[in-house]
Amino acid sequence: MIINMMQENLKILQCFDNKYVDAKILPLSQKHLEEIELSWKPELQQNNCWDKDLELSKYLHEKPYLKFYALEYNLVTQGIIGFYFPGPSILELGKNLVYLNILTVAPWNRTDINISPQYKGIGTTLITFAVAFSIDLGFEGRIGLHSVKKAEKFYQKLDFVNLGNDINYKNFHYLELSSDNAELLVLNSLLLCNLSN
Repeated sequence: MIINMMQENLKILQCFDNKYVDAKILPLSQKHLEEIELSWKPELQQNNCWDKDLELSKYLHEKPYLKFYALEYNLVTQGIIGFYFPGPSILELGKNLVYLNILTVAPWNRTDINISPQYKGIGTTLITFAVAFSIDLGFEGRIGLHSVKKAEKFYQKLDFVNLGNDINYKNFHYLELSSDNAELLVLNSLLLCNLSN
């Protein structure tokens, strides 16, 4: 299974010494929730970030169908992702996809907050994990999501297709990653892991 291969070969860039380090993706736990409340939230609120009022524990109780994962390095939560499946593809009608409900990274890893983030590649690694999940489900890596304005460029760099405003979802743009582009993302990730070993 691709997901197992991904979990064994996760790399993020430690910016301080420009070196790739091994990270882990784990199911979201109470420890992660507490860390987000105590370490992330004050800085997110201070910088007026889009997710400053995010109540993850509320998500967990109100939307039990969501699967949440945390990316950790050195036992510290560096990013989180939440998704559900199956969702309908708009780009490839009649096909299923994994729908990303949330993707966010720790404030110390955001270039819009810090000129020198501690780690890079958190968001891409989490997206690649979701792609691997989609492949293992038989959805060929397809992913869909609604994006906050600030994140659209990030998703477009990963070759998500912007399908325009969705009036039924806060007028956010709806983006999808096709099965072809998903395959390339996973291959690039595995290549990076092999080169940095």
